[in-house]
Amino acid sequence: MKKLSAFFSRFFHGSNKLLILLCALCSTYSLLLVYSSGVSSGFSSQLVASVGGLFAALVISQVDYRAVCRLWLVFAVPALVLMILTFTPLGYNVAGTDDTAWLGLPFGSSSPFITFQPSELLKIVFIITFSKHLEYVKESIHRFSTVALLCAHAALPILLVFFQGDDGTALVFICIFAVMMFAAGVHWGYFAAVAGAAVPGAFVLWQVLDEQKRGRIMALIHPEQYLETYGWQQNHALISMGNGGMWGTGYLKGGAVSLYARNNDFIFTEAAEEFGLMGSLLLLLLLLGVIFALLHTALRARDELGRSLCIGMMGLIAFQSIINLGMNLRLLPVIGITLPFFSAGGSSVLTLYLGIGLILSVSFQSKISNKNSIFTRLR
Repeated sequence: MKKLSAFFSRFFHGSNKLLILLCALCSTYSLLLVYSSGVSSGFSSQLVASVGGLFAALVISQVDYRAVCRLWLVFAVPALVLMILTFTPLGYNVAGTDDTAWLGLPFGSSSPFITFQPSELLKIVFIITFSKHLEYVKESIHRFSTVALLCAHAALPILLVFFQGDDGTALVFICIFAVMMFAAGVHWGYFAAVAGAAVPGAFVLWQVLDEQKRGRIMALIHPEQYLETYGWQQNHALISMGNGGMWGTGYLKGGAVSLYARNNDFIFTEAAEEFGLMGSLLLLLLLLGVIFALLHTALRARDELGRSLCIGMMGLIAFQSIINLGMNLRLLPVIGITLPFFSAGGSSVLTLYLGIGLILSVSFQSKISNKNSIFTRLR
């Protein structure tokens, strides 16, 4: 009994209570919004993923993150296999999407009971493997050969996701890669070289984009010409947000304007309509709180590995949030990016919490001696 009491005492004093609270508040707000959207199946899966994910994060927080990262190959191989399976007949296309980026259970079924998006798991696995890579080469981080190998490491998941047709997720991988490289201290000259190649690269990319993707970009420049086509979704999102005003139309009273993906990519619009500007600001403050909590943990991490894990998760949440909010506010084209914690999607929520668990472990290990962990035998 004394040992159990001592464990809970160490857990309470060593855990990052602020980060846990912020994540729990995000998920609670998310459940309110997803339920209000009227998609019942989305709510049930969101509830299971949120509760199960938070519990998993608390368990992972008690495992030394260095032990987890030493098993990177155990995670990387299954994650890559699952990604490759999406290119086979087992791949599943979710209604309303233009990419085959899911797997369904039972495998190969035309109407699976459960769907899973392997790229969500791959994000967390990439942060783990890339953090280990950065730790291994930290003494030679400025060498061209080192940077080239780091780029090759990042290119594998980016290209897999790109060939799935999921350009939005590929962009998120690029952002995670860039922020982790920057935080690791890679020489600014490499970033300058990439920036210099961006203009001709954008021209080449424009030539290979299909009509739909070009249309979504043009809808930002000439919205009045695309109100009934590629700009329809964003135009209706702005109308819905405008209906919310300062305090919103009231809970469960949104949806007067027809809007696709109200429970998913456009969950921010749901918050702005039903809870108004105040509800929108609350959502933003919660996300900013999580991001700054991750940054604070990174600054207090005991080693480069822990710092890289925190920076990677911070980049994931920050850039996904920026892209998603830009979509909702018609500042960026619609590219199918979810809002972390908030958008309906069991895969994204559950895997996000797995990453949060690692950050809680980094925080825990920076406060508590390794011998106090109940999982020291995994080290």
